[in-house]
Amino acid sequence: MSELLKVAVVGVGRMGGPIAKNLLDAGHEVRVFDVSAEAVSALASNGAHGAASPAEAARGADVVCVVVFDDAQAREVITGPEGVLGALVPGAIITVHTTVAIDTIRELADQAESHGVAVLDAGVSGGEEGATAGTLLTMVGGPSDAVERATPVLMVFSKDVIHAGGVGAGMALKLSRNATGYVMMAAVHEAMLLASSAGVDLALLRRTIDETGVFAQALAPFALGGPEVLPEDAPESFRSMLEHVRSLGEKDLDQALDLAQHTGVDLPVTKHARQSFDRVMRLGH
Repeated sequence: MSELLKVAVVGVGRMGGPIAKNLLDAGHEVRVFDVSAEAVSALASNGAHGAASPAEAARGADVVCVVVFDDAQAREVITGPEGVLGALVPGAIITVHTTVAIDTIRELADQAESHGVAVLDAGVSGGEEGATAGTLLTMVGGPSDAVERATPVLMVFSKDVIHAGGVGAGMALKLSRNATGYVMMAAVHEAMLLASSAGVDLALLRRTIDETGVFAQALAPFALGGPEVLPEDAPESFRSMLEHVRSLGEKDLDQALDLAQHTGVDLPVTKHARQSFDRVMRLGH
């Protein structure tokens, strides 16, 4: 069994609340802070120690999990007048689960380093359901020794912890993953617009997408070895294959855009895909 630690969770809403509950269930000593007294009270009834400020929650903690809304809140609860940084001793670790800008996490890490405290960016994926079940995927950036020490805590609410590299790498991985998801959502939305404008039942579109490997196709750039432009000395057979697929893709995208013009719908994501498809196929800049 892993060593039981003193852990603070700052921000115990939809994600932080289940994270704190899993830490309690694992036997860790947990102190919590949130602007919502109700959220703190709910966890206190399960054995957590409620705190009146982030600093109070962090006092004596080995690890502080920050699960707030945005960059401004992360800065406030870490380096603000009542932030956790002023209450931590050297050797403590702050894990930032909030999705923040790379510059923000690096700035916080630099400030913490002068106190002997490590800041790890530790973006999570899996939503409220994953937080509750303890099956989040946690993407971490920071020094290897700090990541190793924090991992037993992170694994309490994670199915896996991926150490992506130095400070900021975990957040870069999370942001890249999020961009993929949102762009795919936008693409599916445009497909729905196009199909419905042409009188096609959307249930049939959903069935077709489900049954024809569309989302597996979206991962094709990994198989193509990108994202860099194909080098001039690449095998001619490989270049010819890419040129063939590019021709097919551009033809199909042109036809989709022609249909959209005919039915009167605007497809900006599809237009951009058409304009940049040679880059996707590693054949243009």
